[in-house]
Amino acid sequence: MSAEKFDQVIEMQPVPDQMRYDKEELSFTTGERIKIIFKNTDGMQHNLLIGSPGSLEMIGKAADGMAQSAIGVEREYVPELTVVLASAGLLDPGETQEIVWQVPDEPGDYIFVCTFPGHWRTMNGVIKVIKAPSI
Repeated sequence: MSAEKFDQVIEMQPVPDQMRYDKEELSFTTGERIKIIFKNTDGMQHNLLIGSPGSLEMIGKAADGMAQSAIGVEREYVPELTVVLASAGLLDPGETQEIVWQVPDEPGDYIFVCTFPGHWRTMNGVIKVIKAPSI
């Protein structure tokens, strides 16, 4: 049995009591296979979503809307939108979850965000995807 291969393995976590992640920007190359290890080191629940370029407000507002219904908790505040490309569910303090993501072939400024109600406004960052060099 062979181990899975990844082009990059990134560890991420929230900064305790600051409503932000420990990273504000990540950089990947188109086509890379990435593993993000998300560990919730804060005292409250958080999740981690990856979204298409320009989707922060759309995802954030959809997550805020989920707070108004029981479905929000059931879906771990992950909106069912095509702009959501990958996600780690809602983690309690001390929990860890991995996201395996195939970086799209389209360069751009993708986003990462926590969609627990209200968190998205400050708990987000940019994933810079650059075109792989031609061989």
